[in-house]
Amino acid sequence: MFDNWWLYACGAIGLLHLAGLLVVRSAYRFAAKCDPVEIPTGELPATVASHIVPRIVEMEHLGFAAVGCYDCGELSVQTRIYVAYFCNRAYNHFANVTAMVSPRGISSYFEFSTRFSSALTIETNTNSVLPLTPGNPAVRAFRFPDIREPKTLYEMHRHLLAKHAEGLFPQGEPAGQEMKRWVRTAENYGRRHEKIGYMVLAEDGTSYRLTWKGAFLVALRGLWPTSLLRRLHEHQAMSAERRELENREVAALQKV
Repeated sequence: MFDNWWLYACGAIGLLHLAGLLVVRSAYRFAAKCDPVEIPTGELPATVASHIVPRIVEMEHLGFAAVGCYDCGELSVQTRIYVAYFCNRAYNHFANVTAMVSPRGISSYFEFSTRFSSALTIETNTNSVLPLTPGNPAVRAFRFPDIREPKTLYEMHRHLLAKHAEGLFPQGEPAGQEMKRWVRTAENYGRRHEKIGYMVLAEDGTSYRLTWKGAFLVALRGLWPTSLLRRLHEHQAMSAERRELENREVAALQKV
């Protein structure tokens, strides 16, 4: 019996993935429209405020003006999103602090983002949750969940811009419409995945659901051992990126 333990293990993993496939295929939904409602910081749920409010002053000290705090509703099933959005008009850089409330609890991260005239967008954030669906080829996302201070992450973001977007021109948004940039990104999520065959618009027209192709990918990426391998690969890639940035900075200082 023990000689064939690996056969039982493979069978158990196969059953787990099959169950995961069926669950995500039936349960996963993503909103087709995003209609954020601005909300005063004093009216944020206490648990959300504890993640967002302390970051507002930190962002302002970095030169970012607060656009507002928003309740973005349930973009995915049983996950409510709150976003504090910021803009640095001197450089056309944007930032957000996002809090996600689900039955598992609350999680949050902060992010700096810059979009260029070439359509390239560079995002630098502290989000430790890897996407389960294909990323947007026009967006380069760098994740450093170990960074705790916005100042440190913003410095990292600017180094990444110098490396990956040298000579490109950052694009801004009309005054008073900054949040529409975040909304466009959220609403394009379902449309983009529909185009590549991973999602389809549900019959009610208010949300997207996974196709079998999309459900298979989500289940595969989200379950062990693939989830572990993806985390290890991401950690190695970001560590290598950070080392290269440090070497570039040392080389630049030596030239001075």
